[in-house]
Formats: sequence, C-alpha cells, structure tokens
Amino acid sequence: MSLIGAARDLTLVVEADAASVAAFAASLDTPASRVPTTYPIRWLTRPEIVAVVAALAADRPGALPVHELQTIEMAAPLPIGRPLDLAVTATRTDAIHVTVEAEIRDGGATVGRMHAVLRLMP
Repeated sequence: MSLIGAARDLTLVVEADAASVAAFAASLDTPASRVPTTYPIRWLTRPEIVAVVAALAADRPGALPVHELQTIEMAAPLPIGRPLDLAVTATRTDAIHVTVEAEIRDGGATVGRMHAVLRLMP
C-alpha cells in the first residue's frame, strides 16, 4: 500500500527555556543574548514527530529520514520560558520525501513557521 499523499497532524506544547537557548547559541558561536533563528528546528526531533515520520515511511523499511531542506520564518521574537503550541503537519509527498510543516503559536498568535523536507534514504 502506497503512503504517498498520506498526512498526519499533531499539536505539541513546547518551550524555549533560557538554558537550552543559551546552549544552542553557544554551539553556533552566537551571543547568548540572541536567540538563533534556527532554534525551533530542535522541536522537530521530538519523539512524537519522529514517530509520525516513521509511520509515513512504513512502506520503506529501514529507510533513514535525512534532512534535505529547511526554512524557518519568524514573525515575532521567540518567547522564552513559557509554553507555546507547535502545530505540525507531516505529509508523504512522493516515493522518497516526507515534508514537515509547523507553526509556532503563542496563544493564538503565530510566532513563526517551519518547513522541512526529509529524504527517505535506503
């Protein structure tokens, strides 16, 4: 059975805590006072999202999802130290790709959007 076109939605509660933001900034040699734009990409490794990607790749046993492309667009500064909603849609777009679209929300307001393309490598 083909999974091409299949999609899964989920919403998670995430948080950018000051310590993890500082550690991420340090790993990029960025001043600790600046939140790196790429920080939210870390949330795409959450077990719930990994499980969704694995389910969408179930027809390719042993395939490894490899990061091919990402975009992150922030509409506002990332709030630190408070819960945020991460609304995710993962879609099996073709035989070898899964795309992940995510919207970061603070209350009802969109703070940022992420787009990632994963290639299913044999």
